[in-house]
Amino acid sequence: MTVKILQNSTPCSYLALLKENITGHATAKPVYKPTRRWPRAILAQKKNVKQFYLIIIKKSNFLRIAAYNCKPNLCSMKKATSAPLCLAVIFLVLPLIYLQAQPAIKQDSFIYRIAGPDTLKAYVFSPAPGNKPRPAILLFHGGAWRLGDASWTFDRAKEFAADGMVAVSIDYRLANNGLSPVDGVEDACAAFEWIRKQAAKFNINTHKIVGYGVSAGGHLVAAAAVLPFVKGKQVTANERPSVLMLYSPALNMAHDGYFDALMKGKGDPASYSPSEFINNTLPPTLIIQGEQDSIVFAADARAFRDKALKAGATCELHIYPGVGHLLTRNIKVQYKDFDSDPAFVADARNKEDNFLRALGYISR
Repeated sequence: MTVKILQNSTPCSYLALLKENITGHATAKPVYKPTRRWPRAILAQKKNVKQFYLIIIKKSNFLRIAAYNCKPNLCSMKKATSAPLCLAVIFLVLPLIYLQAQPAIKQDSFIYRIAGPDTLKAYVFSPAPGNKPRPAILLFHGGAWRLGDASWTFDRAKEFAADGMVAVSIDYRLANNGLSPVDGVEDACAAFEWIRKQAAKFNINTHKIVGYGVSAGGHLVAAAAVLPFVKGKQVTANERPSVLMLYSPALNMAHDGYFDALMKGKGDPASYSPSEFINNTLPPTLIIQGEQDSIVFAADARAFRDKALKAGATCELHIYPGVGHLLTRNIKVQYKDFDSDPAFVADARNKEDNFLRALGYISR
């Protein structure tokens, strides 16, 4: 059997868990870096062993375990002829620890709104049942208001669910076929109202509803939080998030030519620009931003933060140097082929978790 390595090899030895993905290849995740004192049995068996891997291959309902080794510069691994007893014990214990550490997350989909010909779904990731009502977080994907779907936020939603929140990935109407970003804002408001009506079903604390938006999704979430009216209808408290978490968000739409073109004469862009409606009622807000972002500007994020603080609201801004939209390292082309800096992304995730922890929304 040959397994393709999707992670670059390193000179030092380490153990890793490999989970087979849908393509039949495997992805590597280092979980333990041993010292130089390898058991003599290994060194005697293979003097040229540079890396040892633990591979967990899921077949039907069973787990098969095998030991593999390779040299640092090879792109495939060949099955080792045998594994020392000491490693066999590790191979049996680590999978059990890994599997037991995974929280039980339930996934369901529900229709939260029917708008004309469009049936809009909410994908709910529920943590293990608990006695107390849990906070919820609604995630809105990016895509320049014209692309994408709820699945783009599934991975992050599962992480929030693992932390004990009811995480909901939201589909909304895109600005195509005669629609505009205003329709997406309307859907965002409807989604927050819907999740509150489902509080008993999902055991949710209706006072702890987070809006998480990426890029254009950040605009929808922020708009739902601060706009007084959408399509002439007053936005109610139940249609608003309790907390804002914004990742490379579009916040200043008043003088944005692209946004103006998407509006197609269906409203004044300034009337749907979150930056125009900041006051002391702004929910606690966290913003993640790249310094070199050419899609949504760091200057707009700073202006939003400064205005919020001046109004007496809570707004935390983290700007990462040398990266662009969605923290991409590809500065020249920032609207596609994202090459997000992994260290910055990990740090941003940590700051998001700390923000929620400080508010009492997650505990671990």
